[in-house]
Amino acid sequence: MSTVNKLFTEIFRPNQINNVVLLPRIYNEVAKGLTQNLLFFGPAGSGKTTLTRILARGYDTMTINCSEERGIDIIREKIIGFSSSISLLNGKEQIKIIVLEECDGMTSDAFDSLRAVIEKYSDSVRFIGNCNNINKIPEPIQSRFNCIPCYPINAQEETILFDGYVKYVGQILNHIKCSYTDDVLKEFVKINFPDMRSILNSIQSLYIQGAKELSRDNLIKTFDCSDIFNIIINGGDPIDNYKLIISEYSNKIDEAMLSISQNFVDFIRTSYPQYKNKIPMCIIAIAEYMAQLPNAIDKVIVLLATIYKLQIIIKQ
Repeated sequence: MSTVNKLFTEIFRPNQINNVVLLPRIYNEVAKGLTQNLLFFGPAGSGKTTLTRILARGYDTMTINCSEERGIDIIREKIIGFSSSISLLNGKEQIKIIVLEECDGMTSDAFDSLRAVIEKYSDSVRFIGNCNNINKIPEPIQSRFNCIPCYPINAQEETILFDGYVKYVGQILNHIKCSYTDDVLKEFVKINFPDMRSILNSIQSLYIQGAKELSRDNLIKTFDCSDIFNIIINGGDPIDNYKLIISEYSNKIDEAMLSISQNFVDFIRTSYPQYKNKIPMCIIAIAEYMAQLPNAIDKVIVLLATIYKLQIIIKQ
């Protein structure tokens, strides 16, 4: 398998509904195709874009990235023009598709105009939207879509989806000839679940490093900001640590803090279970410093303070 200039997120992106790891609830909604307007919402990496692409395949389609083209002019200049034209297949008029990527980024004026367009062209156009935050979509727009959450909504669904992820990731590891045990595979999936994109990025990182086995030792390497996590756990020379943090993270403080918030507890649980009794105090400290971040004059200081505070907690 050649991986030059190719992302695992694209190499292993399913191109048929039956190949997507889906909850039965979602499969039942999409298996019959585009019978209505659909809006997929949920966290990053939960399959929204994959479902959108599969359902739009084979149709005359226009895609709008609403985080970039978000104003009312897009409705007037692109969407209305596309909707009002006729699309023919074998001499017969066919349904056209308008994909609204990241549609929670649209302006209120654009949403107001879109509402009328959806109704006017309901016989000839289907809309597929996806977004992270459904709460940013006005109720009148939501009511014109079948809104489908692409994440588990109860414990039973979480178990079903997790088991599906484990099976699928195991197949990918087999494909790239990376061995694993069932226990380590489940720990690996749990780190970023349900973000399949992050899981695939972690697999590609291990593949590039030449890993032939998914072990507990190289699980550490799959965490974002794992060098920061290692500094917290293992300490080392304070000056060298300071230089590393400044050189590597001074331009991405928010990302580093978010990684600490989302992943550090799992890092301890997975890689250093001897410190699991420290988890409550770590969570409290992370929450305190995350609250300071938005109003901080110097965010680098907040990151450094977070790291040093967690060091103290771990070593107490």
